[in-house]
Amino acid sequence: MKFNPFRPGKVVGPGMFSGRGQELLTLEKVLFQTQNGNPQHFLLRGERGIGKSSLLLFLQLLARGKISINSEHKFKFLVINIELDPTSTFLNVIQKLAGELKRVIASQQQVKESAKKVWEFIASWEIMGVKYHSPGGKPDFGPNELLEDLTSTIERLVSAIRPEFEGLLFLIDEADKPPADANLGEFTKLFTERLTKRGCENVALGLAGLPNVLERLAASHPSSTRVFEVLDLEPLAEGDRVDVIRKGLAEADQKNGFKVDITAEAEKLVSNFSEGYPHFIQQFAYSAFEADTDNLIDKDDVSKGAFNPKGGAFQQLGLKFFEGLYFDKIGSDEYRKVLHVMAGSVDPWVDKATIRTMTDLKESTLSNALSALIERNIIIPKKGKKGVYRLPSASFAVWIRAFTQPVLNADDSGENPPT
Repeated sequence: MKFNPFRPGKVVGPGMFSGRGQELLTLEKVLFQTQNGNPQHFLLRGERGIGKSSLLLFLQLLARGKISINSEHKFKFLVINIELDPTSTFLNVIQKLAGELKRVIASQQQVKESAKKVWEFIASWEIMGVKYHSPGGKPDFGPNELLEDLTSTIERLVSAIRPEFEGLLFLIDEADKPPADANLGEFTKLFTERLTKRGCENVALGLAGLPNVLERLAASHPSSTRVFEVLDLEPLAEGDRVDVIRKGLAEADQKNGFKVDITAEAEKLVSNFSEGYPHFIQQFAYSAFEADTDNLIDKDDVSKGAFNPKGGAFQQLGLKFFEGLYFDKIGSDEYRKVLHVMAGSVDPWVDKATIRTMTDLKESTLSNALSALIERNIIIPKKGKKGVYRLPSASFAVWIRAFTQPVLNADDSGENPPT
């Protein structure tokens, strides 16, 4: 038995982090500007598996001073990190931030001592709901009042903890998940504006989400998107993909006490299969490492690890990424016909006319299907070219072909409304 260093399904730590040089430079500037009283706010946007959460982890460690990019200076921020879900509401976002702020401060003895009066207030802070509800169960304060209380507390805290800490960094992951009526865009706009009005200039806000997150924010407040510098995460370049593999193998050598090599062909195959998605690199490398029996990972090990129907990389990616898109987010076989046509295309970009011909769907049904699939981030429209689409990854196409039954002969006589 040997230690497998690759971590599919987990946020990658800084030891195996690779690439993202331009993004890290921008985020370092965000911290520097905020540290010096010119707060910057940012939004990370990218597809599933592109490494948003891993980049946020790296940023957290950078902001806390646990690691550094520039050896001349280490930052020292308090970091408040929350994750949203489909049930999150405007009020819930405030409550989560307040609860996490309270927890972070409780874990920092240095803060509790240097900001004793503020901590005494926060320790008895009941923003989670108790003090804001009357005996009859009706809220005495609305979300705006709670937001006012939160920003007031942040202002007092920032003043009290300097110079020991340089500021606060608030991070909100999965920002695309809340429904439109959660009004996350309105929250971000009001939150940042109220801090500015209070003269609280050492607080930064960062969001991360799927490509549709900007539209979600704009739906509740059209100008909320202007608050952020947007960083679009693209797949890693081939050199960075190989670097991830080699860093993993170096860790394995150290822990196992013997060397596991990989051929150049195998490296390239893992790189190609992954398409530059960091999570996919971890999965294909993990599966290839498991398939190896002679401590030399070659292209056959990569292929065996990828296509094994019981626990192989494509099967695992299906369970973690693709099944939810294919089964849970779609209730109509007619809509799945669209995916099968796209999965079978040689060209990743497929136009509406081709889909119509291959599926024989009625025009209204096809239009509904395409609109629903775009809305749910299952297919991606081509910018600047109407009526052309692609699947989010070639791996999704391989999984559809290998692990699902074709539905091209399903009855399409009726029109299914978007599900």
